[in-house]
Amino acid sequence: MKSDVIDVKNNNVSEIELPDRFFSVPERKHLVYMAVRRYLNNRRRGTADTQEREDVSYSTRKMRPQKGSGRSRQGARTANIWKGGAVVFGPHPRDYSFKMNKKEKRSAIFSALSSRFKEGSVKILKGVKIDGKTKEVTSILKNALRENTGTVLFVYSEKNGAVELASRNIPYCKPLDYRFLNAYDIVSYDNILFTEEAVNDMEGWWKNE
Repeated sequence: MKSDVIDVKNNNVSEIELPDRFFSVPERKHLVYMAVRRYLNNRRRGTADTQEREDVSYSTRKMRPQKGSGRSRQGARTANIWKGGAVVFGPHPRDYSFKMNKKEKRSAIFSALSSRFKEGSVKILKGVKIDGKTKEVTSILKNALRENTGTVLFVYSEKNGAVELASRNIPYCKPLDYRFLNAYDIVSYDNILFTEEAVNDMEGWWKNE
């Protein structure tokens, strides 16, 4: 599969042969869904906690006599129906994370990437060399996207210079080393920009995955 390559001024300068196993694989929606859910679940701290009856610090004295008042029967002040009492079936610390095997994670990434490429959301950039200045990246994004607006996933290689340093304070752009590609970022951002070096390096990096 071939794709046009643009320079930092959005001029078509060449073509690149994209690996089919990265950019042209069948869509596997369920695996993408599972990968995104796993990514979000693994970010959850799971520290929410509520007090049960034995955790509430109140007197255990009976609130009022069992009979004679004409009112409902009430026990200790720690009951859940009282303000400041215990919580019924409330959350407790837990681990929300779950695992996917290596082949499933890889298939989800390549399926999401292929889908975004087919819909025209992926562009390949040539000649990216960043010295660490934010204005360098903003200029590239402005030229590459033109009328397109929205968020940008900027996938780079270490050969492209200090992309992380120059991009991390741009609110609509996330710099991402090609080695850390994941299904969540691929489907979450409106536009995806790959440097030519990142595309070329992917073949060797994912070879043994």
